Amino acid sequence: MNKLLHPLYGYPLAGLEFIRAIGQSMRHLGESHQPSPQHTIAEHFFGVNVAPADNAEGDDYICARLSELGLRHVRMHFSYESLQGPAERLLERLLGDGFEVMLDLLPPAAEANLIFDDVQAQQRWGNFVETVFSRWGERVHAIEIGNTPNRGKWSGFSSPGIVMATYIARQRTRDATVPVGGPNVSDFEPLYNATYLSMLNHLDVAPAIHTDNLFVERVVEPEAFDHRVLGRLARDLLKLNLVKKARMLKAMGTSVGASQLYCTYTCWTIKRLQRRYAEPEQKRVDYLVRYLALASASEALDKVYWGPLICSRDGLIDDAADDYPVIDQVSYYQRIRGNAAHFQPTPAFTALGYLIDRMAGAQCQQFHHDPAGLTLGQFIDSEGKSFLLTWCRDAQALPLSNVLSSGQLRHASFRNAGGESMDAPVVINEHPLYIDLPMDTLHPGLANPQFAPAMTSLAHLSSRQWQSTPLQDSAWYGAAMLRADAQQEDLEAAPLLHPAALGQYPELQVMRDKRNRLWNIADPRQADNTLTVKLNRVVGFKRFTYRFRPSKGRRHWDNACQMLRRGVATPLPVAFFEAPEQAGIRDSWYVCQFVPNAFSSRDVYRAFNDGAATYRGLDKATWFDIIAGFVCHMHDKQIIHRDLSSGNLLLIQADDGQVEAMAIDIGRARTWSGPGSKVRNRDRMLDLIRIAYKLTWPDRELFIDVYEQHLGKSLSPLWRIPFHYYDNKQRFKKWLKRKRGK
Repeated sequence: MNKLLHPLYGYPLAGLEFIRAIGQSMRHLGESHQPSPQHTIAEHFFGVNVAPADNAEGDDYICARLSELGLRHVRMHFSYESLQGPAERLLERLLGDGFEVMLDLLPPAAEANLIFDDVQAQQRWGNFVETVFSRWGERVHAIEIGNTPNRGKWSGFSSPGIVMATYIARQRTRDATVPVGGPNVSDFEPLYNATYLSMLNHLDVAPAIHTDNLFVERVVEPEAFDHRVLGRLARDLLKLNLVKKARMLKAMGTSVGASQLYCTYTCWTIKRLQRRYAEPEQKRVDYLVRYLALASASEALDKVYWGPLICSRDGLIDDAADDYPVIDQVSYYQRIRGNAAHFQPTPAFTALGYLIDRMAGAQCQQFHHDPAGLTLGQFIDSEGKSFLLTWCRDAQALPLSNVLSSGQLRHASFRNAGGESMDAPVVINEHPLYIDLPMDTLHPGLANPQFAPAMTSLAHLSSRQWQSTPLQDSAWYGAAMLRADAQQEDLEAAPLLHPAALGQYPELQVMRDKRNRLWNIADPRQADNTLTVKLNRVVGFKRFTYRFRPSKGRRHWDNACQMLRRGVATPLPVAFFEAPEQAGIRDSWYVCQFVPNAFSSRDVYRAFNDGAATYRGLDKATWFDIIAGFVCHMHDKQIIHRDLSSGNLLLIQADDGQVEAMAIDIGRARTWSGPGSKVRNRDRMLDLIRIAYKLTWPDRELFIDVYEQHLGKSLSPLWRIPFHYYDNKQRFKKWLKRKRGK
């Protein structure tokens, strides 16, 4: 055994290499974060992870779906129980059907935990590796050693353990010619990569393929700069996005002779996406296409294996199972559950198949990428056809006419991420868009930055039903909401919502005319609809305090779009307009859908405070469940209203008795973007003390109890203190008003 595996020699060396890894990582921070403007995507760039079913029919299903995707490269985990089991059966089937297989060899977690110190565990591991290499070493594409050593609670590996396991495996298979990969670090944690690679290099067992599970899910969007390395203040300075991370890892592997870099597992879980978006399946499609396009443009990754082919939480195909393995599947994708008859391919499955069809073997002629805005690539596919692939960051939109001329638009055809043909859209949005154009209509500057004006921070809604677009003229800047299936028609009607026109329409009802003016008009585009118009006037001291803030009209628009994107109900925003300069202290306009036959939670509270047993056929517990459930749902979607009086929560009851809640007067709301949960209990209390203010103390107790049931945990036992504070504050304000009145 090599003396470097003895703690007396190995531990000091590992400590030294860890210190060197810090310096190496700092040096590689100089890598560019911008994708390569010209590159070729290899035919074999795309892969997927597979696992066996309990029977051969499952193998048939897997092979059929892989062929449907056009994929020939797969990766699968292989452990001790895999021999003579379903995994061996699937492996033989895949090899027999001509698939290129990367085998990831791993011991059971309990064995991995013993492997550094236990001679018998080392012997069992060596025997297993030798058996696999002798039987399949000449037939597979590559063999990977180990799994997620930086996630020991999943894999069982310690850092010395993965080094020992790799050393034993390579010593037992010195004569093997199959490429060997490792160390399979999970996520972007380059100190682990650099240290493991250096230690393996000292032992003369460095891998030929550097493997890493290069997730970006925790920063949410594929384009996002990672804040987790040195904090949010250093995020924009370091510019650690997917492209730069891949290049840093590539350089680390190259330094020890690993000429290739594979991302062996990445995905977005539907569970995580459901926390943030009203349409989580669509977001998984968006992120899959955007990730793979950027990964290929990095020219650092030689192959990307997408996360599990079949799984209810992570997979491209939903297995309809309601459980999830104890060991995370990135560490051991052991088997698929459920019955193949119930499997359902997701939209992401279709999107991957279309992406492979268009991008495998394609040549990128130009690639423009604004990490904060528009991405636009110009490609020639393997059949010689030219096309564009473009998208914006989440909640952004850019008029398509800013990128393509009217002549190009006449010759263009459009497809969504799933390959479905679509009418010409008005904007480029967060959903990837394929644009087929004749070669002679393209020109060298098409993907240059001058064709991508700076993206504003204005929020946009891009859903199945609605698409918003920015509007601008010499006097006003704003946005309008368009029907997704009639975008051009609605864009042509947008001048009917211009401030110059809004003041001319007959007023159906004036609800408020003090500091702000609020009234209803008949929709000038569809007379059978009613719109609510809000003219926001800035007067008094707020002409100073609002000077550096967005206009109130814009704040209403942004918050409404963000709420609807996240599945929090509010009246549909129709248009807003503000002055192009010093918008915060100038009048602004906001137009939204009028909600007929609505009442508020104030009406509900009044009825029960007056002693009623029911209101509109529902008892108190049911109403509190509806109202508290809506508030908790809004908070869980990272939104705090900050002015949630009982009158600002509308309720609509259908003929069958079902009730829908929605938030109004949302100009003060705050929405959090990016990774993690930012809503603390103290933030939740800002809304809870207001929405429950009109309730008696016993009813407040019941309301908070219902809210906690929806939250799934208890609030602070001191939750009553903010209520007492708010009660006293309101008493003082009322006293002050009476005093002024005298």
